Amino acid sequence: MIEEQRKRRPLKKTTPREQEVLQLVLQGHTNKAIAQRLGISDYTARDHVSALLRKNEVSNRAQLIALHVSAARKKKLAPPLHLTDCSVER
Repeated sequence: MIEEQRKRRPLKKTTPREQEVLQLVLQGHTNKAIAQRLGISDYTARDHVSALLRKNEVSNRAQLIALHVSAARKKKLAPPLHLTDCSVER
C-alpha cells in the first residue's frame, strides 16, 4: 500500500544543484567526492543528499538509485530503427 501511495504522490521538486548531486550519486560517488567535484563542503554535499532522500521518500542511497533507475526504464524510448528506415545513396 505504501508503494501505491508513493506512485500516486508527485515527487517534490529538486533544485538545480540537487539535480547535479543526484547525477553524481547515481554514478556512485561518495559525499566527499561530490563535494570535491562541485567545489562545496562535505557538509553541504551531505545536506543535498539528505534533501534528495527526503524528497524521494527513501531512507538510503541504494533506494534512491533504484528509484531513479526504475523510473528511467519506464520512460518510453523511441523504437529502434529498422533496416528499411536506412537509405544508402550510391
